Amino acid sequence: MAGVKTVRVRAERQERVKVKGNYYSLDFAIYCANGKIDIETDGDTWHTGKTQAAKDNLRDNHLETEGWRTLRFTARQVREEMETYCIPTIVKNINRLGGLTEDKQIARMIYLDGVNSIRQLPLF
Repeated sequence: MAGVKTVRVRAERQERVKVKGNYYSLDFAIYCANGKIDIETDGDTWHTGKTQAAKDNLRDNHLETEGWRTLRFTARQVREEMETYCIPTIVKNINRLGGLTEDKQIARMIYLDGVNSIRQLPLF
């Protein structure tokens, strides 16, 4: 595809962090110049109902208090809106937090506009 750009984002898969005495496994952890992003992909089986919603809320609040920005995407959003919603939301948050930091390099911003629009955002 001419004009399509793929940006690789280093994301730690299933990173375990300890917050307020609890250990949480983050689906994807992304480190930025001015913060950290926890990307959660919520399956329909494990993230429905009042009990699980309350647990997710408590978890998100604990992580936010310790400097994590949590982005949650449903299974449907991942399947049907990856390009139109998920990727732009992730990119906007990466840029809002000063760009990616990888191996102590200068933070890197990601642009989705015009000819350099991104079709894939592989997390590796």
